[in-house]
Amino acid sequence: MDEQANDPLTLSRRYFDAWRRQDAAAIAATLAPDGHYQDPTTGGPLPRQALAAYAEGLWAAFPDLDFALGDVHRVGDATVHAEWVMSGHNSGSFNGLPPTGRAVELPGIDVIRCGPQGIAQVQGYFDSAALPRQLGLQVVVQPVAIGPFAFGTATTVRRPEPVMPAVFAVTELIAASDESLQAVREQARQVVLENIDNPDFLGFNSSVCGRRMNTFSAWRSHQAMAEAMHRGTHVESIRAFGQLAEGGYTAVYAPVRVGPWLRRCSACGAMARFEGHRGTCADCGAAVEALP
Repeated sequence: MDEQANDPLTLSRRYFDAWRRQDAAAIAATLAPDGHYQDPTTGGPLPRQALAAYAEGLWAAFPDLDFALGDVHRVGDATVHAEWVMSGHNSGSFNGLPPTGRAVELPGIDVIRCGPQGIAQVQGYFDSAALPRQLGLQVVVQPVAIGPFAFGTATTVRRPEPVMPAVFAVTELIAASDESLQAVREQARQVVLENIDNPDFLGFNSSVCGRRMNTFSAWRSHQAMAEAMHRGTHVESIRAFGQLAEGGYTAVYAPVRVGPWLRRCSACGAMARFEGHRGTCADCGAAVEALP
């Protein structure tokens, strides 16, 4: 690079211009061969090509993503501080979730350290919880693990009326990468959506801890489950297993003993049997309301 092109302010403006043009190759080209980018969401430093992929992922989620620059000033010989506000609309998948259509606005600052071969480091600072909150997502702070206990996230889908399942399908899968995990989660979501109107599909739970994902679905009959699992996205997910997973298993279980649904009576506080959509308290005779 010539001296003018290697000026820290010039480099920094080229870097932001590339972001605003949504040119991943140009973003990567502003970094030195051993340069890297890091912010509160990356989990560590990203080299040039990983930064390009990171940018493309943001553009996929926010196709109109843009940066409005505030103060950009040089600090010392080789460092630039740049204030910015990122804005856009979430019209694509974000972290494996469907688009919300919501507008976002995120302020932040980049500390850009330059060297003779380009940008050596970009360290981004911003509130990592602000973007999820603006998208209507939960922000949960919890440990990764404590002793034998692993922590993660869970999702549940259930019918409004209680129905006793006849069979349960259980899957455990260890994804090959974080990207693979997002693909698996999206497949699971599609499978549920394809079955949500099936009266024999009674409910679904999933949990994710790190790259380990467990799913648990309830069915009115084994035949109904088998028919559903041999069509649509579930067939595609079976074919993709070898590319997306390090390993896993699927099992089918039938209940050994099934107790009655119980519901607290709002009139007297006793626990009453609850069948289908209604029940009657054996203690006071009051009608028992539907489960929440």
